Amino acid sequence: MTELVLEKEYSVHSYETDARGLAKATALLNYLQDSAGEHAGRLGLGVLDLLKRDMTWVLSRYHVLIHRFPPLGARIVVTTWPSGKRGHFATRDFKVADGGGQPVLSATSSWMVLDLAQRKTVEVSSVVGPEYAIDRRALEDAFASLPVLAAADAEVRFRVETAHLDWNRHVNNAVYIEWALEAVPRDVLLALRPADIEVSYKAEAVYGDEVVSAVQRIDEGGSGPVFLHRISHADTGTELARLRTRWA
Repeated sequence: MTELVLEKEYSVHSYETDARGLAKATALLNYLQDSAGEHAGRLGLGVLDLLKRDMTWVLSRYHVLIHRFPPLGARIVVTTWPSGKRGHFATRDFKVADGGGQPVLSATSSWMVLDLAQRKTVEVSSVVGPEYAIDRRALEDAFASLPVLAAADAEVRFRVETAHLDWNRHVNNAVYIEWALEAVPRDVLLALRPADIEVSYKAEAVYGDEVVSAVQRIDEGGSGPVFLHRISHADTGTELARLRTRWA
């Protein structure tokens, strides 16, 4: 049987870096998504495999702890594995290190299988066999509900473009995080970096939609600022994603 742990190497390209020459958070998330997709495909459980059965994977939760941001040209290695499944959810974890073995990030994610014909999720065990999991977490998280943003300090509007879409013709998961980060105050964006990102995906956005990224700073007594985020549909108010970020 195909190995349950995948290691894949990446290099940080110039178009993946910010004004400081460091990898963007969204670039790191794209490495995770790419490695997860390749590994699922090797296991016979990739998006193309599920589409043949009129199903697809849907990302429900993400928790990413970023230890440091690698610079332009850095070689990094992503290690990923399916870490468990229960009911309608399957978890996949990640460890990322640089070429010298120093940690870059740790992450865990929760996924659901969507029946495209019925537009509802199905039991993961009906699609994924019991052998496809390693009982090991890179980041312990039971995925409790994230706090609700009470009052927005600022809002930014975006329009969904074709470049934001994935194979399902819905907004790619990393784009929601990019929208959320853009609403953070300028002084924080220029001086700090997101060290801890938690995301709960609630609903889908499609081409042509307008969305609102709202942010609220909260005090949790830590060393760096913490923000709550809400991505919502501009016309209907439907919550699309809820986030909490910590900066350092």
